[in-house]
Parts: sequence; C-alpha cells; structure tokens
Amino acid sequence: MRITYNINLPPLHQKQAEIKTSSAKRKVICAGRRGGKTTLAAEVACDGAGKGKRVLYATPKQEQAGAFWDKTTGWLAEPIAAGHIYKNESRHVLEFPGGGRIRAKTAWDEDGLRGDYADLLILDEYALMSPDAWNLVGAPMLLDNDGDAWFISTPRRKNHFFHAHCRGVADGKRWASWHFTSHDNPHLSKAALAEITSDLTEDGYRQEILAEFLENEGAVFRNIAACMNAPETRPEEHEGHYKVAGVDWGKHNDFTVISVGCLQCRQEVALDRFNQIDYTFQRGRLQALMGHWHVGWILAESNAMGEPIIEQLQYDGLPVEGFQTTASSKPPLIENLALTLEREEWQFLSIPVATAELEAYERKVSQTTGRSQYGAPEGLHDDTVIARALMRRAAGDGGPAIIEIG
Repeated sequence: MRITYNINLPPLHQKQAEIKTSSAKRKVICAGRRGGKTTLAAEVACDGAGKGKRVLYATPKQEQAGAFWDKTTGWLAEPIAAGHIYKNESRHVLEFPGGGRIRAKTAWDEDGLRGDYADLLILDEYALMSPDAWNLVGAPMLLDNDGDAWFISTPRRKNHFFHAHCRGVADGKRWASWHFTSHDNPHLSKAALAEITSDLTEDGYRQEILAEFLENEGAVFRNIAACMNAPETRPEEHEGHYKVAGVDWGKHNDFTVISVGCLQCRQEVALDRFNQIDYTFQRGRLQALMGHWHVGWILAESNAMGEPIIEQLQYDGLPVEGFQTTASSKPPLIENLALTLEREEWQFLSIPVATAELEAYERKVSQTTGRSQYGAPEGLHDDTVIARALMRRAAGDGGPAIIEIG
C-alpha cells in the first residue's frame, strides 16, 4: 500500500532550486552564512528518502547537525506521529517505508563515517572536515550504486573545499559548483543579517557573508580579479599588431591549451582548451587558430610528446619554439606570470575554468632542496596556467620577426 502525506517545506530561492534540479552527481555549494545551505540539504534529504534513497548527512558541527535534524523531523512530524516514518532520536535516524532512510551524524574526519552507507552523501561545512572524509570513505561508500554527493560549506580560505569547488567549475557535468552569498537568501531579514555581520572583520565579512575564498599562504597568484577584464575582440581589431601564443599539450585526462596574446594591447585575445583528440587534429586546431589571429611566434612546452609535435609544426612552417619545463626553468616561468598579475601589466579573458586554475595553483617548498615547487593541487589541472605563462614569456622575449600564416 502506498502511503502519502503532506509536509510543509519552505520555498527554495532561485539558487537553491537551480542546485536541486541539476543532474550533476557531485554538487559543490559555496554559500554565505545563513544563505540557506542546510535548509536545502534537509529538503533534498527528505525528498530523496521519500523516493527510497539512503541519505547520510554529516557535519563537524553539533549545532549544524541539530539544526538539520530539527528541520527534517519538524517537517515530517505528521507521518512520524502516525507511525509511517520510524524515528530513532538517539541515533538521529529516520526510516521511511520503501527503504528510504535519513541519518544525521557529527563527523570531523573519516573515522566518523566509517561503517556507514548511503545513496546520497551530504557533507555540510565540508571546509572544516578532513578531506579524507571524502577521499578515503565517502567516495568508496558510493561506488556500488554510483550514488550522489553534495559538498556544502562556507569557505575557509583555499583548502580542500576550494579544490572541490574548482573541480566543479572545470567539469560542469558530473561535478558542478554553485556560489551564493548571505544576501542571496530572500528569507533572511536585514535585521538578522546586520546582527551576524556586526562583529566581523573585513576579511570575515568577505568569507562568511560573501562566501569568498580568501588567499592563503600557499597562494601563487594574487590580484587575479583585477586582471580578468580583457574584452572579446576580433582579429581585425588587432590588424598590424604582433601576436604570440603559448601552448601546453595534453591528451586524455589533461587538456591542450592555447593562449594567444597581443603585445600592443597587452591582452589575451584567445584561449582554446580541449582534450581527448588525436595529435593530428591538435596540430590542425593550432594551425587554424594561429592563422586566424596571424600569430608571429609560438612558445610550446616540449616535454614528452611535445617535442615530436613541435618538430612537425616547424616542418609545416609555423614559427614555433619549444620550452623544456624543468625544476629550474618552471619557477621563473610561473613567477613571471605572477608578477604580471600583481602589477596588472596584462589583461586576460574572464573564463571561469582558467580563473579557477589560477586561484588553486600552489607553491610548496621542497624539504630536501629548499626550492619552490609549483603545481595544481591533486586532482586539478594547471594547463591554462602553463599556456598563459608560456604566452607571457613569449611576449616578454619578443620573438622573431612577424610571420603571416594562412
């Protein structure tokens, strides 16, 4: 027998509704304090459990777990009282007819999640949890049924939650990211907002209310937003100007990225990013873009498969030179781009995936050599960073006399 009951759920605001209806399997939600993220989690949990899903909600904050539990049990009070939904108050478990279940847990790290199971895993205030809560326990937990995962949090600088956010920006399909501030919640009164912001510093306001990812000590690139204002232009608007390009090769998991810049305008005019295509087509795509913009010099990474591709391009008549990326050549390449952004010497196209790569890029110091080591965090890409750094290097070096292509 099918049991139906009415529950009164609060209306979702625009961003919440967009997130709920998305088909992404991994949803990363960066939201300001009282932005409605826990309310959204509770509503999704009720909806999922009613459809037979096993929902596991975990957060490192006891008061957050309590708020989630109060919302779900309050909305479901009628079917709980009627005995249609079984409630275990001590374990914070709700069992639905048809096999659905909601369980709320307090967990700082992966140990708090071990031994459980889920079809939908919601990690609330994920920025405060250990990344192993997902990497070592959460991800394997969902393998059997290809379950869904939600990562919800207010930022805590650029830690593992930021890396998850960047992954959602870069993918946009299986992984997807959303951002909304406390101001985006129409159900939060001005008085309540004023109360929670009264004791915040400027950085605290940016992080807690505007949900901004503040830079941490390992950040390489600063002043990024001020340099992402290059307008979209056409080749005829740069007629007679000298253009250069930087190329980072990739295949399968990595991306091939081509960045084209105009020396006279000191701006990026094109950024092409693609993967999983044959090297022959990659060369053709590069040749077409170079001809379209009449590029005078190309600086391309020559590591591994880059060298034979470059040799073929040179044979085809393109003005391309290889750049061997090593432990000694990479730091000055990256630091030159970092200085360009710091001084606002160039403007780049505002492309979310490329901006996210700049924001996530890290500097670490080798314990053995003492040298700076630069790269993307584990699981993320840095292809647009390298291509832009090579383009900026080419622009600084000047290159040979302009060669018309096409």
